[in-house]
Amino acid sequence: MVNSRFFYSSPITHHSAGGTASLITTPLLNLTFHLTFNLLNAVAMSIPLYYTQRVMDRVKQLVKRIGIFDSGAGGLTVLKVLRVAFPGVNYYYLGDTARLPYGTKSSETIVRYTKQNASFLLTKGIDVLIVACNTASAYAIPALREYAGDIPVTGVIHPGARRAAGTTRNGRIGIIGTQATISSGKYQNRLREINPDLKIFGSPAPLLVPLVEEGLISGEISEKAISMYLGPLLKEDIDTLILGCTHYPMLKQTIQEMYPMLKLVDSAEPIRDILCEKYRFKDGNGKTEIFVTDYPEGFASLSKRFLGGNFNRIEHIDL
Repeated sequence: MVNSRFFYSSPITHHSAGGTASLITTPLLNLTFHLTFNLLNAVAMSIPLYYTQRVMDRVKQLVKRIGIFDSGAGGLTVLKVLRVAFPGVNYYYLGDTARLPYGTKSSETIVRYTKQNASFLLTKGIDVLIVACNTASAYAIPALREYAGDIPVTGVIHPGARRAAGTTRNGRIGIIGTQATISSGKYQNRLREINPDLKIFGSPAPLLVPLVEEGLISGEISEKAISMYLGPLLKEDIDTLILGCTHYPMLKQTIQEMYPMLKLVDSAEPIRDILCEKYRFKDGNGKTEIFVTDYPEGFASLSKRFLGGNFNRIEHIDL
């Protein structure tokens, strides 16, 4: 703080005819004040904005390795977006294909599975853990954050809910997901926290996960299943649909072609945006290693389709 006595140390006392006294600042002091103020203002305005941003970036944690897991191939949709945004990072993806789907399991089993997944990925020296599974995000995030210690854990529900709340125009949002995700009420609760006036309609869509795992992401079979699950939601006049399972974005093109009036929201891009806000990332060309607990043929084809075959290896592991 500037000490005011430097500006007003020599006031002149003036006595009026009526006997009252007042302080008069000399022209020199007045000039000194204005010159100093203008100089400080000019210096402040001359600092480039990008310099301020660079200082802030240096404070952010540097991320070199990201671990991602899902119950199967669905999390590849998140991996795809992150690899484009942060190409210098090394990615370690775990698909727990031997134990999918998680959506039919008890909460205790889901927490146990996710801890085992996290335990494996932590051996890779990851800086951030992404839970690219809505069911695991609904039930296991608090337990995982405690288990992972200093490693930040990011789920998919809060980013997706925030994006949907900002997307809807009529305030009517539909959600499709596994039975466990819909029953948990996590999306519904988060959306109401953001905007209590939203009207929210959820519908379990369990058959969509095995369809994706089998590579059936277009055609008559997938269209009939989608129509069956979305029919009741469309009757509620929704304008925004949350794809509340990371498998479902693989059906995004088919859903959009069937219902072009719907705004589709998944969590991949919102997660990317959150990571951008919090961290800075290694430059260069990173690697991608994929691990699976079972190796179904459909997973290999989906990996090649969504990642363009651009990954270092797929390896089978036992947890």
